[in-house]
Amino acid sequence: MESELRRDLRILKYLTLTDFKLKYNRNILGFFWSLLKPLLMLLTLYVVFHLVIKLDVPHYELFLLLGIILWGFFTEATSYSMSAMTRSTSLIKKAIFKKSLLVVSINLSSLITLLLNLIIFSIFLFASGVGFTWLALLFLLLVAELFTFTLGVSFILSSLYVKFRDLSHIWDVLTQIGFWITPIIYPISLIPREYHNLYILNPLTRIIEDSRNMLIMQALPALDFSYAKHVYITLFICLGALILGLWLFDKRSGKFAEQV
Repeated sequence: MESELRRDLRILKYLTLTDFKLKYNRNILGFFWSLLKPLLMLLTLYVVFHLVIKLDVPHYELFLLLGIILWGFFTEATSYSMSAMTRSTSLIKKAIFKKSLLVVSINLSSLITLLLNLIIFSIFLFASGVGFTWLALLFLLLVAELFTFTLGVSFILSSLYVKFRDLSHIWDVLTQIGFWITPIIYPISLIPREYHNLYILNPLTRIIEDSRNMLIMQALPALDFSYAKHVYITLFICLGALILGLWLFDKRSGKFAEQV
C-alpha cells in the first residue's frame, strides 16, 4: 500500500509540472516568455537609470538583472498562489488530498522559472568576465530563505483570498510599491543610514543585497554585530511568515469548499 508521504510527493510532482506547463501552453513562445520578461525589463530600466539618470553602480546590468529575477520569483509565486483555491474549485470540492499541496506546487513551479532565469543570469555573469566563486554555494542559502518567505506569504494570501476577493487588487498595488522601496534598481547605500533598520524589515532587501555581494561583487558582507542582527531579523520574519501562513491556511481550509 502506498504511504501517505509518497502519495503526497507524487501528487505534488504532478501539480507542479502541470502548473508550469499551463502557464505557457497557449503562448507562441511558451516558457521562453519567463526568460524574456526579466530581460525586457532589464533593458528598459538599464536605459533609464544607467544611461539617462547615470546611476553609477559597477556591473549595473548584472546588479539590475539579479534584483529583477529574485523579485520576479516572489511576485509571480505569491500572485498565482493567491487564487490557487478559486482556480481549482473542482479539485477542492471533489478530490481528497491536502489542499496545501496546491500552494506548494505553484511555488515549486515558480522556483523552476527562477532556476531557468538564473541560468540566463549565469551566462551574463560569465560574459561580463565575472564568473563564479565558492560564494555561489552560499547564495543557495539565500534562495532557501527567499523560498521560505515566499511560501509563507503565499499561504497567507491564498487563505484570505477565498473570502476577500479584493485582496488581488490590494496585493497588486503593494507589489508595485514594494518594487520601488526594495533596492532592486538602486543599492541600499543610496538610502540614508538612519532608515536601514526600517528597510531590513523587508526580507527581500537583505536577500537581494547579499545575493549581489556574493555573485557579482564576490565578497562577503562585513561580519559584524549589525550584519548578524540583520540576518537574524530576516530569518525570524521568513520563518514567522511560513508558520503564520501554515497556521492560517490550516484554520481556514475547512471552509474552502463552501466559499470557492
